[in-house]
Amino acid sequence: MEAKYDIGDLVILNEFGRIVLESKTSPLGLVTSKPKSLCYPLFHNVNEDPFYYWAYDILVGNQLLTDVPQEFLDRMVEIE
Repeated sequence: MEAKYDIGDLVILNEFGRIVLESKTSPLGLVTSKPKSLCYPLFHNVNEDPFYYWAYDILVGNQLLTDVPQEFLDRMVEIE
């Protein structure tokens, strides 16, 4: 999977995104970091294969959300 967002991208929260973030002031968010490739679990476990995903830092109003997975962000924003 490729990274969809980049630093400086503006995202518009949908109803689900506003409910999750309890954002009553601004439906807008700003991507404040480049895509980060993260891994779960953080430590190698013989019983689990690692899962890699893209994550971003997002500024909504005065709230900074760190390491938001791309799949979750996709569910929280308006589709163009």
